[in-house]
Amino acid sequence: MDRPPTLYSLRAFKLGLVLARILPRPLAQALAPRIARIVHARRDGARSALRGNLRLVAGDDARLDALCAENVANFSRMLADYFLCAATAGECAPGLLERWSGIEHIEAARARGHGVILVTAHLGNWELGGLLLAQHGLPLTVVTLEEPSGELTRWRDAYRRRLGIKTIAVGPGHEFTFVEMIHALRRNEIVAMLVDRPYPGTGAAVTFLGQRTEFSRAPALLWQHTGAAVVPAFVLQSAGGRYVSCADPMLPFAPDADPRAGVAANTQRLATHFETIIRQHPEQWFNYVPLFSA
Repeated sequence: MDRPPTLYSLRAFKLGLVLARILPRPLAQALAPRIARIVHARRDGARSALRGNLRLVAGDDARLDALCAENVANFSRMLADYFLCAATAGECAPGLLERWSGIEHIEAARARGHGVILVTAHLGNWELGGLLLAQHGLPLTVVTLEEPSGELTRWRDAYRRRLGIKTIAVGPGHEFTFVEMIHALRRNEIVAMLVDRPYPGTGAAVTFLGQRTEFSRAPALLWQHTGAAVVPAFVLQSAGGRYVSCADPMLPFAPDADPRAGVAANTQRLATHFETIIRQHPEQWFNYVPLFSA
């Protein structure tokens, strides 16, 4: 993602925390989109990527312009709430939740005793989702890439630990993290991951929104090794300015005599499920990097 270091750094995050402590939430929610419009206008790469991704669901250019503007505004409001949660050590989270739908699917999945692979996308407020699960008393490990700077990675990991969330980092230099995920699932814990933007070398080709792209193959591989339930979950902004937490029934992954073919087929099942959700909420699908070939 073409984020200038000055905007994606520990200094910027600390500034966000200061503002979250000072500004009442209604004021922060009103100011955030104005700031976001200015920043987004200066980031040609992110603006072009967003238009390319959302063009597949917009239908026409007039709708695309409005959808992109709405998306950026929603992203800024989500970030404002992220800093609010960090500034209050998560105490504000229950008040941000309008309703929780589908927690029974997560509890039923854990009752099977093989762990839960919680899959989500860059949709809505995924960080709030993890916080709500931890506050619900569920053992949660989040799979994540390293941040652009080591100091920001350490801050993020410490923040999550204070909230009761463990972190497993993936990417170069983290060759044994797949084993860590398997161990967590065998302890009947929840391993949560974003799957709609895999880092290089970890994706499987899928058809998504009518185009070819890649989704993470990790859920399908973990399912093959552990039999863990794969449960999609999202936290979406509501019209009232709060959030709706949604978990769906476990996905019907299926075995195949050829393990590679099984991974490909199950990853496509995952992508097809996500396509339905993202078509319903493209204004909250926050991908500012190109996902499809030109």
